[in-house]
Amino acid sequence: MMKIKFDHELDQTMFKDKLREQHLMWRVINDYELEILDQNTEKISQTLSQMFYYVDLKPMLIERLINQYFYYDFDEMNTILSFAAQMLLTDHYEKVSFLTDLRGTMKQYFKLEPDQELFDYGKQKQLFFDQAGWLLDEVTARAIDEKKQDEQYQIFLQSLREYVKKREVGPLCFVKWKKNGSIICRENGHEYTKQELEDLLLETPIHIYQFAHNEHQISPFLALNPKQILIYPEDETDPVLTSLQNIFDERLVIIRNHSFPFKDD
Repeated sequence: MMKIKFDHELDQTMFKDKLREQHLMWRVINDYELEILDQNTEKISQTLSQMFYYVDLKPMLIERLINQYFYYDFDEMNTILSFAAQMLLTDHYEKVSFLTDLRGTMKQYFKLEPDQELFDYGKQKQLFFDQAGWLLDEVTARAIDEKKQDEQYQIFLQSLREYVKKREVGPLCFVKWKKNGSIICRENGHEYTKQELEDLLLETPIHIYQFAHNEHQISPFLALNPKQILIYPEDETDPVLTSLQNIFDERLVIIRNHSFPFKDD
């Protein structure tokens, strides 16, 4: 069984609360040690990282936001802290290498090995501050950048919402949503060809460079401007699909648990 040692009773108390929330098994050895009866080392490691972030790092990030970046608005700081938590505690940015490095740095100090007998939480915290204190400044700056980019993105989305509302509405379309290219069909089941969509785009006075590599997936719908978009998704978590939902709102409908009604080969 693995033991976790704490330098402070408060840390131990908070960790026990976290273990209860996660339904993990443990018992108290003494005022500063717990014995973990559960073998889910990955889940326990994540719990240690979360506690370290919220108890130790978050107050330091708030201090930096106020003293170095002159943020005083509570909502603005909360938004930035949400981005920081995503960077350090989740795989939300797993495709962004330099942000993945931040996450990896955080994880390595609180990772438990399956055959490990003792984990000294206080010692690992100190090691983090001695060796990886730079991460605090880095994640603060990156989280602020993410907030600013998100604000610009929201402004851009709003301009697209207004654009599609002002344009003439086109006919309903059916869409088989694929990661590597979607199929867009008319109401009668006939698929729009690549050439037809390209011709429509040439006639449409809009450029959406902000979407970068996703432009080819979104721009056809801006050109068609359907009165309703019925989506049959392979992957409902696709971020491009989320962008479309943000633009067309209630005009976009996700069809779940139904096969695409037309031939798509």
